[in-house]
Amino acid sequence: MDNILKSRWFTPAFLLVMAASVVVVYSGTFSAGFHFDDIPLIVENTALRAPENFFGLLMGQRGVTMATFALNYAAGGLDVTGYHIVNTAIHIINASLAYLLLTATLAKSGFNVERSRKIAAVAALFFALHPIQTQSVTYIVQRMESLSALFYLAALLAFVKAAGLNAKPRRIALYGSVVVFYILGFYSKEVAVTLPAVIFLYDLFFISSLRLKALAPRWPLYLALVVLLVYFIVSTVVPAGGFGDLSEEIARSSSPISAGFGVAGISAYEYLLTEFNVIIYYIALLFVPVNQNLDYDFPISSGLFQTPVVRDGAVLNIPIPMPAVSLVIILMIIGSGFWLLLRSRPSRTGGDGQSGGGRARVAAFFIFWFFILLSPTSSFIPILDVIFEHRLYLASLGFFTLVALFIDMVFSWGGEDVSG
Repeated sequence: MDNILKSRWFTPAFLLVMAASVVVVYSGTFSAGFHFDDIPLIVENTALRAPENFFGLLMGQRGVTMATFALNYAAGGLDVTGYHIVNTAIHIINASLAYLLLTATLAKSGFNVERSRKIAAVAALFFALHPIQTQSVTYIVQRMESLSALFYLAALLAFVKAAGLNAKPRRIALYGSVVVFYILGFYSKEVAVTLPAVIFLYDLFFISSLRLKALAPRWPLYLALVVLLVYFIVSTVVPAGGFGDLSEEIARSSSPISAGFGVAGISAYEYLLTEFNVIIYYIALLFVPVNQNLDYDFPISSGLFQTPVVRDGAVLNIPIPMPAVSLVIILMIIGSGFWLLLRSRPSRTGGDGQSGGGRARVAAFFIFWFFILLSPTSSFIPILDVIFEHRLYLASLGFFTLVALFIDMVFSWGGEDVSG
């Protein structure tokens, strides 16, 4: 097995097999029609049909994604198959980028080549094939989520590649591409706004060895990202009232076909309390993806110690507790991330990632990743819809990485040769 993992052909072969698996899994959806927000944003959107509108679309809200819909229309009109093929291709690219990011991250954390590839392959397969991704891949308009994730992952990979280069011109070019990918990601969907925070943590954890002074050489990049962050928030997020979906704007205009199933008039406090329970429900879905739904009719919480009332007909996987219980669980998970970070040490041996605390640091990073990626939609900023599975799309990579690390640890305990 180790010889296979060491082979230079392993990565391309694995990516090919993973891509084929995704096609097999999702090919049955290629004939699925347009639904809900697909209707006003694609089917009835006459702006997509005129080539002269292309740059106007590109400059609008979610302009990058809307431009891809225009290209889809130019290629095949309203033939739904073409839209599904593009969505599936984006998902395959994202799973491949996730694999490459994880192999690089694990290598920086002291894992040898075989174990880096093994853990990354398991996590990437979970990301590619887990049922929780269905909404982001098959619901055509949620290309917004997956396309934003593509640029997000591309930016991170460019940053990782740049940090390992000595040649200044190439390093500057890659840092420039990070900025470009950030812009493209944000204008695919605003949730990409969190990229600077994730890059900062990645730098601190895996490149600067937890030394803040070591971040200094990259200050021009951070300055550019912060300037963009402020601009994005002031120019787009604040006027829109948050990080909601385009569907929510449609819902506010009383469109009967919108997937904006949310509750109007929810306060920031109620939204925050509800999101404590939503996050726990997201985690439950990752463990047991059953009873998946576009409209969960999720109960709204009004008090920290008040158990929300679940309406008749709502199908939920777990009992919804009082928000205080969910908050304690969330704080325990985040606290475990800090505990793992504290017990981690820079790897000195370059060995299997255990002696230097590499596993603990990777686990800590991806715990924080999960909550940072959810923060735009699961915070105190009210959004019409309190829960949507597609919001888990990129955040779920953190969970899947933790699962892959756990599987690797179990096999290590079982006596498997972990040193390669």
